Amino acid sequence: MLKYYFHEKIALTLSSFILTNYFLLNFSSPPILIKINFLIFLIFVFIFYFKNIFDNPFLKIFFLVLILISLGSPTFEWDPRSIWLFHAKRIFYEGNIFIVSDNYANFAHNAYPKIAPAFASSLATLIGHWNEVFPKLAFLLMFLPPLILAYAIFKKTEYLIFFSIIFFTIGKFLFSGWMDGLVAVYFGFSALLIYILTIEEQDSFKKNKILIYIAFCFFTTLTLIKNEGVVLLLIIFIATFLLNLITGKLRKKFYILFFLSLSLLPIIAWKLFCFYNDVGYTEYYNIDILSKLIPRLYNLRSYELVSYFLLLNEKFLISLTFFIFSVFINWNKKLFNFVIISSIMYLLILAFIFLSTPYDLYWQLNSAAARVVRSVSFLLSFFALYNIKNKINY
Repeated sequence: MLKYYFHEKIALTLSSFILTNYFLLNFSSPPILIKINFLIFLIFVFIFYFKNIFDNPFLKIFFLVLILISLGSPTFEWDPRSIWLFHAKRIFYEGNIFIVSDNYANFAHNAYPKIAPAFASSLATLIGHWNEVFPKLAFLLMFLPPLILAYAIFKKTEYLIFFSIIFFTIGKFLFSGWMDGLVAVYFGFSALLIYILTIEEQDSFKKNKILIYIAFCFFTTLTLIKNEGVVLLLIIFIATFLLNLITGKLRKKFYILFFLSLSLLPIIAWKLFCFYNDVGYTEYYNIDILSKLIPRLYNLRSYELVSYFLLLNEKFLISLTFFIFSVFINWNKKLFNFVIISSIMYLLILAFIFLSTPYDLYWQLNSAAARVVRSVSFLLSFFALYNIKNKINY
């Protein structure tokens, strides 16, 4: 059954069980179902590891090292400790994600999506107790589906370069408990999948029918990791819509886009639940945004700060240089337009959000800009490698 398209099937299966775990906790399922679901997930991880054990050794060794680092590093930073693992702990003790309806400890942003905390709580359920170290390992396990799928896209030397990109753009966010690394990786793969399925005409990889179901799972997961995931998914949908509209192929791709758009339903349902139950940390949303935004629009210093923290970020600059280099090697107008439109849209949205923050602009940029710009950095580097790979293969 797994002989053909092995890595694609493993990626789809693992991604499906991550989503299944989330939906089980939506319906307050018995702990035994949570344990079985997570156990089957781990069984497929072992299948990946021990089927042709010397195949894809870099990912296997790389991931084992990350597991050791994750288990050996404490969680002390605010977001991992007081938001993501705090939510996971509450879900573990209560058995469902809707415990946030009491809006207890609203400093922890109770309205944030819950797929990662739900997965961490399920690992604790499988083991039978909670502590402040090992549940973080579940966040690392969520990287496996895209990293395994990458092996179906890149081979040998290309795959080593892919890991270099992961190390460079994601770094400690692979194991520290922050969600920004997960957002960046799922965004990059979601963008590539929708590009292959709806824009690129020559990629033989698109002939794999499993791809559309992997895309659906990745899209859904992306929106359920952080609020930024919804924005990023909408951005790649808009970029895809515009490019297909310009080329006159929108009608032909309509059914694929419609099916993939259904991946937004779970996050819409979650946000409606939060809205009707008045769940969330509302300090930011209750302010008059214009009162913060307008003075900064007339202040040159604001633009200098935003440009410095977003556009002069070293990871962004190196990734942009790599992408431009790939375009010179292999000019692909569709790919260039898709990546540039998506990147510019996200950077403009980030600039707007930072300029309208209720907090001190320098403090906000210094604390968050380097994290959120990773998504664009990974997108640029990831597509640069994909573009060079196409040049070599064709």
